[in-house]
Parts: sequence; C-alpha cells; structure tokens
Amino acid sequence: MVEKKWFGILWGIVLIFVLSFPSESFAAVSVSKDIKNTASYFKSSALNSDFAVAALAKENLLTANEIKQYRKVLTDRVNAKKVTGTELVKTIIALKAIGEDPENFQKQNLIKRVYDTAAESSVTGYAYDLIALNTDDYEIPSDAPNTPAKIAAKLVDAELPDGGWSWSSSAKNSDVDSTGMVLTALGTYQDKHDIDVNRAIRDGIKYLKAAEKENASFDNYGINSCTTAQAIIGLVSVGVDPTTRDFVKKGTNPISALSTYKDSKNGGYKWKTTSESSDSFSTEQVFQALVAYDLFLKGDTLYNFRNISRSHAGSTGATDSDAGDKDSGNDTSSNGNGADSSSGQSPAAAATKVVEKHTKEVVTKTNTITNTKDHTITHNNTTTKTNTVEKPAAAKKQTPAKTKTASNAKKEDKPATAAAQAPPAEDAQQEPKKVVITKTTGVSPVHGWVGSLSAGAGVILLIIRKKFLGV
Repeated sequence: MVEKKWFGILWGIVLIFVLSFPSESFAAVSVSKDIKNTASYFKSSALNSDFAVAALAKENLLTANEIKQYRKVLTDRVNAKKVTGTELVKTIIALKAIGEDPENFQKQNLIKRVYDTAAESSVTGYAYDLIALNTDDYEIPSDAPNTPAKIAAKLVDAELPDGGWSWSSSAKNSDVDSTGMVLTALGTYQDKHDIDVNRAIRDGIKYLKAAEKENASFDNYGINSCTTAQAIIGLVSVGVDPTTRDFVKKGTNPISALSTYKDSKNGGYKWKTTSESSDSFSTEQVFQALVAYDLFLKGDTLYNFRNISRSHAGSTGATDSDAGDKDSGNDTSSNGNGADSSSGQSPAAAATKVVEKHTKEVVTKTNTITNTKDHTITHNNTTTKTNTVEKPAAAKKQTPAKTKTASNAKKEDKPATAAAQAPPAEDAQQEPKKVVITKTTGVSPVHGWVGSLSAGAGVILLIIRKKFLGV
C-alpha cells in the first residue's frame, strides 16, 4: 500500500510538470513537416500561383527547372499586356522570388508603375502596393504619387475605431483578413520610428487578439483557414509570435489550429473544417502562413527578397542568405538604371532630385529583447538598424547602393500577406533610427523545457526511491 501511495504521488508530480509545459512551444516542431507536405501538393502539378511560388522560393523548395518554367509564365504575362493592380503586385513578388529584377524585366520597370500610380485604391490595394515597393530596397522619388511613406499614411488614416481595417475605406466594420494584410504591409515599412504607424500596429494587434475565437482560429464569414492564415501572417510580420500565451486558447494556438483544416486525402487545406475537400486558394493561404511563421522563427519575413539573386534562384532555387548583407554594395547610378546621374540633365537639376534611400547595417548580438510597444525585436545573432534619409542626389557622384524594400501581398476575394524591413542610408548628419525586427532562434525552448523537466523528474524519483522505498 505504501509503495502504491508514493508511486501515485510521483506520477502526480510528473503530471504537474507535463501540464506546466507550454504546449505552444511544440508549434515550430510540426511546421517544417507541414511545409514540405504542402509543397508537394503544389508541385504535384504545374505551378500556377505567384504567392505559392514566392513561399516555395523562401523555403528554397524550387528546382532550377521550376524556376525556368515560371520565368516563362511571367515573361508571357508581362509581354502580353500591361499588368496592373493586384496582378502587378503579384508579378513583382514572383519575379523577386525567382531572382529577377522587376525594375528591368522585359525592358519594363514594374516598380515605377506602382509608385507612379495616382489613382485611388482600396485599403487592401494600398497594402499590396506598400508590400510590392518593399520587396527590395528601391530608389523611389519622394515626389512620386505613391511612395511608401504616403501609402503608410493612408493606411494609418484608414484604421477604424476598433483598431482594425476593412478592405474599403468607406466601411464601418473591421475584418480580420484586411487587418492581417494591412499589418503585413506596415510590417514592411522601413520607418519604424513613425509614431502613427507604431500606434496603428499596436491597435491592430489588439484587434486581432480580441477577434480570436475559442478554438484559436479567426472568423470572417465563418471561422475559416484563410482568415486564420491572414491573422498569422499579419502578426509575425510585425514581430508577434502567434503561439505565445496571449494567443493560446484552450491549450491550442493559431498555428496548431491550421491543422484542423487539413485534407488528409491530398495534403491540401479546406476553407472550413466542414468543407468537403481542400481547395487551392485555401491551401495557398495556409502555406503562406506556415512559411511566414517558419521564417519568423529564423529572423526573416515572407516577402523579404533582398538576399535572393538570379545566380542563386537559377541554380539551386531561391535562397536567403543568413550571413552578411548583399545589399550594401555601392551603385554608381543615382537614377536606378545604371546610368550616370548627370546624363541628360544639368548638375543643378540632378542635385534637386530627391529620392528615398535605404541602406542596411547588420550587427551581431546574443541577447534577446522583445518590446511590444515599438515592435523592435532582437534575437541571438542578428540586429538590423534602419535609417531612412531623404537626400539630394548629387550630379556625377557615387550614391549609396540602390537598396531594396521587402514585402508581400495577396488577395482577390480572399486575403493577402507580406513582410520585411528596409535598411539605412549613409548620412554624416543622420543618427541611426532604430533596431528593427530581426529574430533568430538558435536553441528551441522545447529543448530547455525537456531537459529541465527530465532532470527534475529524475531527482524526485531518486529521492522517493531512496527515502521511502529503501532502494
């Protein structure tokens, strides 16, 4: 009887240890497998989704032949007509993903087409524009009608009283899909010191926290996978981990909730758990969310294509280098086209041309700091400082490299996404602006918990055996 009593106590203690283990820590463990399985779903037939291609590229899951084939798809598309709107944004994202230059593809500057657009757009349309302009660090004239700063201001103005956004600026009620997309776009915006942008991001996070359902999914026309995916992408784009306790509902979290929509027959994902089968759109959305979360754990974002070069994309698939900063080299062009700034205009004219410039400085660090108020994150190893400087471009003078602004976008009837930070420009009079979200995890928290729990349980077992069982 004594033995049974003490063994019962022992198992009770072990159970307490197990229940205290943060189940959300396991989220990252299953994501990698789900990403590979979902990649197989897309690769089982010809690739036909720009967003799926971009996500596959970020995970280095595209073969050289697949990249070649999709390059032809994009070439045919651009040569067949003048792409505009959402199709233009998706084309830019896909081009960057496979290592092409959207500023000079088939003799067309697609980036210029975005920042030169003066027409009014929907809220989500502006979000996509901001994402496209931040897929890399581009030189954008400050007097252009659709600069990142102007777009960000419009998105801030479009925020509704509840802290969220709707796809239309005239709507009175926010929705999760649009809020996720706008957060994704604002997450790519380089000026993290913008007080209004930071406030809008904080309010958007609060809105999503309040909107989460008891099963850790999100609702828009019913609880569904697409809306949940958009919430996840938006959160990780602004540096928020959706598996932390703030988003844990009844022992699960949004990442884990995605598995409830999985179609076991083909590896795809359903729109709702009650849907008969998976569909390509829902699968695409969930795949983006899984990849976005995986990249978040690695300190990267879904639409940051700064480190993807054509040489990489054309051989082993798109890669995202962890080391160094390939964007920091200098370009002798001040007009973004490789030509000397003085050609075709006087020095005076060249000097009055103002452009938005960004450069990036990477330093190493080992501490982990999370500040949810201003959304700055530093996790082991990598810290990115970001400055934005408006500076006259001097004639016949080398200017800082044509840098780039990262991003994503997505939605036609259903959501979109994005992410990435921009870098800093050299200016002797300008101080660095701020540390921007870069997160790198070396050791999983699971390892620490498992080790601690195992050691604790072992010590307790030895004490009980020694003291009460005489063994």
